[in-house]
Amino acid sequence: MFSSLFGIQTRIGDLRWSLDDSSRAHKAIAGRVAGALEASGNADFDQALAGQQAQKPPVDLEKEMVALASTQLRYDASAKLLSAAYQGLRSAIKNNG
Repeated sequence: MFSSLFGIQTRIGDLRWSLDDSSRAHKAIAGRVAGALEASGNADFDQALAGQQAQKPPVDLEKEMVALASTQLRYDASAKLLSAAYQGLRSAIKNNG
């Protein structure tokens, strides 16, 4: 019975997956932004530039911040929809119990 309410193939399951996916994406984007910001500290510029070019491709901070904002909006929307779904379940249980 519970799998029909909270399982993977349900609306609640989809919303929970969306929250998890948004959270993973948020952490990945935040990690890329943090890595880019660490390289922009007070170290010698030439040394930092050489180290960054050898390690990984440059990070487009504007693009990453837009992606971070989009992910946050998706997370917030999923959280609100999930809260509404749980409230609907509470109401159904309360009215039929």
